[in-house]
Amino acid sequence: MDFRQLRNLVFVARHGSFGIAANALNVTQPALSKSLRALEQSIGVRLLDRGPWGVKPTEYGNRLIEYGEVILSLSDEARNELDAMRGARRGLLRVGANATAMREIVPKATRQFLGTHPDVAVTLNEELSPALLNLLINGSLDLAVMTRPRDFPAEEIEFRTILEIPVDIVADRGHPLASKQTVNTSDLCAYDWILPARPDPDRLALDSLFATAQLPLPQAACETTSSNLQIAMLIGSNWLSYLTRTSAYAHAADAKLTPLNMSGPTWTRQIGIAIRRKSVMRPVVNAYLKAVDAISGDIQQRSASA
Repeated sequence: MDFRQLRNLVFVARHGSFGIAANALNVTQPALSKSLRALEQSIGVRLLDRGPWGVKPTEYGNRLIEYGEVILSLSDEARNELDAMRGARRGLLRVGANATAMREIVPKATRQFLGTHPDVAVTLNEELSPALLNLLINGSLDLAVMTRPRDFPAEEIEFRTILEIPVDIVADRGHPLASKQTVNTSDLCAYDWILPARPDPDRLALDSLFATAQLPLPQAACETTSSNLQIAMLIGSNWLSYLTRTSAYAHAADAKLTPLNMSGPTWTRQIGIAIRRKSVMRPVVNAYLKAVDAISGDIQQRSASA
């Protein structure tokens, strides 16, 4: 097995076609097929199933492709680092984040990072936490700022909590519960919600709040993963949802939403940094992590005093 064969396997799997992969690699299709047959013969297992539907990896192929994605990513990292050492360029940093982190942590950390590393090319991708994990595992991201999913692959991904933010139940400022001095969990039962689908960690935490009070679980009028849609649906309605205590949508002076005065605590949302355990910690990655830590510390202090 050599690097070129591994790269060829990864590209065929990505595109699901020998022809498209050959064009992307700038090689002929017969040469690509020959390379992968030689790889299969050297390993002694079939890596790809070929049929009228296209090309699909076998169980062995999927496992080898996972390693191949990591190796290709590390190769890119090594090339970027060597370029930085000889002054040709300062490299590429690929950051992923969920919607919560994209609102404040990532923009502020990125501005701070670029202030000291102006020549680094930074790419930012917003995804749900499960999608971020997949991108990390296959080497498409250097790090992710996200909540820890329920099913977390701890053997492949390292997760470090950087921030715990209280979560508020929120509603439109004209909502019947908005003017109540004290809102009990039972008061919430009369209203439908705008929520992400289960098993989102916050959705499960809300379920637990109701279950602890021995109340029926909250019913969703609409399920969505879009924070923009969540806000738009709440404004002018009698529906309910939740936001972190640092969210400007409910805490800014001109906010159209308001946190309800709950009689007891709700839950906290844990935000953390996720990185591949097999990744090489490049200097630019460490520098970005320091910026994230600094911004998170400021947010945590503000949240505690809110």
